[in-house]
Formats: sequence, C-alpha cells, structure tokens
Amino acid sequence: MGARCSTNMREAKHQDQKETGPTLMELVLQLHGDLRRSLEPVRVTPLQAGVLCYLHRHADARLGEAAAALRVQPPTLVEVVQDLVRKGWVTNRRSVKDRRAVCLRLSRQGEALARTIAQRVRHVEATLTEQDRGALGMTPQDRRA
Repeated sequence: MGARCSTNMREAKHQDQKETGPTLMELVLQLHGDLRRSLEPVRVTPLQAGVLCYLHRHADARLGEAAAALRVQPPTLVEVVQDLVRKGWVTNRRSVKDRRAVCLRLSRQGEALARTIAQRVRHVEATLTEQDRGALGMTPQDRRA
C-alpha cells in the first residue's frame, strides 16, 4: 500500500507540473538543448555563441570583462577565445592603455557569424511562451541575442 500511495503522490506532483509548466531547471535544460540544436549548422557551441554575441555588442572588450559578463572563469574563456581566434572569428591584442589587459574584437567573418547566431537565437526565443519568459525573468526588452 505504501508504494501505491507514493505512486499517487508522484502522479499528483506530475499533474501539478503540467498545470504550472516546467521548473526553472527543466526550462533551462530545454532551452540549452534548443540553442545547441539551433547552432549545430553553424558549428558553434552555446558558449562560443555567447562570446561572439557579447563581442558583437562590446567591441574591444577585455577578456576579464567578458568572463565576468558571461559568468565563466577566465581560464575557461581563454580556451574558448583561443579556439575562436584559431578559426579566424576573433582577434585579440594587448590594450594600449594597460599592457596587461587583452582586448577582444570580432573579425569581419566573426561579425557575420554573430549576426547569423543572433538570428538563430531570436528564432529559439520566439518559441518561448509568456510563462517561460516570466520564469526566466525576461522582459520585452530582453529580446536580443
């Protein structure tokens, strides 16, 4: 009888979930999967796409600033940026003001790719329900890649 009660409680929780929508964790994982699938044809990962879109909006960003904005550790971003430089999408150079700082900029090819990525992200965003947007804390102004 205990197992039956437990099953009924799980079913009741499952019923409630259907009515209230996915949890934040479920939504984030679904969104990550949707973004990954959307980006497969342009052969970039979600993190690479995030870096490219960030640099599209912040030319000559410092590596540390980009890492903080994207909430990744600087060593992780260094690896991603090295790959993007190798692919010819990003250039990096020492700051004229502070020789210790590395400034990042998109190449022409990187700019074109960032525009393509932004379009793909907007397509994924368009699939979000208002309930999903609310759960993610999005406002109408957040509709940008």
